[in-house]
Amino acid sequence: MIQFAVNENIDRTLWDAAVMQSSQPMVYAMSWYLDLTAPGWNGLIEENYQSVMPLVGEKKFGINYLFQPPFCQQLGVFGKDISSDVVKRFLKAIPQKYRFAEIMLNEQNTIDVSGVEMLTNITLQLSYSIEELRNKYNDNTRRNIKKAVQSAVSLHKGFDIEKIITLFRENKGEAIGKSDAWYAHLLTLSYQLRHRGMATTWSALNEHNDIIAGILTVEFEGRVILLFSGSGSEARETGAMHFLIDSILADTCNTHQIFDFEGSNNENLARFYLGFGGEKSSYPFVRINRLPLPVRWMKDKGVSV
Repeated sequence: MIQFAVNENIDRTLWDAAVMQSSQPMVYAMSWYLDLTAPGWNGLIEENYQSVMPLVGEKKFGINYLFQPPFCQQLGVFGKDISSDVVKRFLKAIPQKYRFAEIMLNEQNTIDVSGVEMLTNITLQLSYSIEELRNKYNDNTRRNIKKAVQSAVSLHKGFDIEKIITLFRENKGEAIGKSDAWYAHLLTLSYQLRHRGMATTWSALNEHNDIIAGILTVEFEGRVILLFSGSGSEARETGAMHFLIDSILADTCNTHQIFDFEGSNNENLARFYLGFGGEKSSYPFVRINRLPLPVRWMKDKGVSV
């Protein structure tokens, strides 16, 4: 039996144990991570935490709805032996008070119902030498790495998160329109991950030792996740982002890990990631529409649950 549990009634230890039983545990679903990215989150729990599913909701115009919190690419159902039937039962167990939902499940959540959209993730196996990995790079990636070397771009590995966020904000902030709270949220999350020994920043420096690009990675259960990045025009001119990812792969190769690019459904970004020899995988995007008839058709119909 699947039951709904409000935040304060969730046993964090049992919840995290269920997530860790998954064939592919994900940091996004750990209770402490959810506390940082989605304070007040609730959950669905089956049979004394045999399997679990986080629910992140808000209320707008008097309507309760579920959404995907920031910095959580994949959520959905976690536990041991999660079949398509289990996923469907969890979706049906979402309380009726939630009239609308747009949520991403995870790569292990297969579901064979209409109305589900499959999103793209790109990953790279790190159980090879850097020479073997570089053999899979395309010509454009190789050219840009060579350009970075010729431009005297160098690497700094440490924790320059404030400078990387500033780079992002100054170069993309206006276009994407994120709030001050979003940036503060990212900074807090980054420091908490650093405190747990999971976060590292990789910065590309120009010949004057100025940071021109940066990447924040998070390591969790055999996965190196590209959680955030920032760059400016000088990085594009010098191939600094190509240089950075190559540097990360050189540092993490020959391990039984996976490099997770965290995307992308953006065609240009996907092309960039695939240039390193990455492989595509899919995870489900589910829209549930229980809105009243007058407004239901303003949104896509979604999955019937």
